[in-house]
Amino acid sequence: MWALIFRRLRLLVMLAVLLPVIAAVSRRLADRSERRHAGPTLGSRGLRLVESTAHRARSFLR
Repeated sequence: MWALIFRRLRLLVMLAVLLPVIAAVSRRLADRSERRHAGPTLGSRGLRLVESTAHRARSFLR
């Protein structure tokens, strides 16, 4: 029982720490790609999607 509780708690803490990092890195990579190509690219759109998904998941955890 305790192992299950600690496992879930560890998962939630990891997600709470990693999601903002993932969102920030993907946003910076998308910005850099858009500056380099003078507009949105397929890759930068994918990175923006990753960023928005990370923000949604983070708001779900709050």
